[in-house]
Amino acid sequence: MINISILEEMFDGDKEILRQLFELYLEEHSALSHTIEDQYKNNKLPELFRTFHTLFGALSNLCEEDILPLVKTIEANCKNHETPEAHSINSVIAELTKIKQQMIDYLNV
Repeated sequence: MINISILEEMFDGDKEILRQLFELYLEEHSALSHTIEDQYKNNKLPELFRTFHTLFGALSNLCEEDILPLVKTIEANCKNHETPEAHSINSVIAELTKIKQQMIDYLNV
């Protein structure tokens, strides 16, 4: 999950910046889980590498604390032309759903 307290501290408590960050993330990554599933199912490792590389950067910037190590591992697997484990992909997708809900909840407060 995202450590919202750290994000708020980074931006001196400016909740409007967080709102904009979350809205941008949700807009840009609305179909991310489906993209990951498709790339994995079709063994498109170069595309999956780029997706996970981008995801790692985005989640790092948002102070995500739970799945970054797994995202980095999957990114490395793909870079080395190794198919990641299905349970790892499923874990990331499940966590992305939680992160999306966390952002939606924050925006609706």
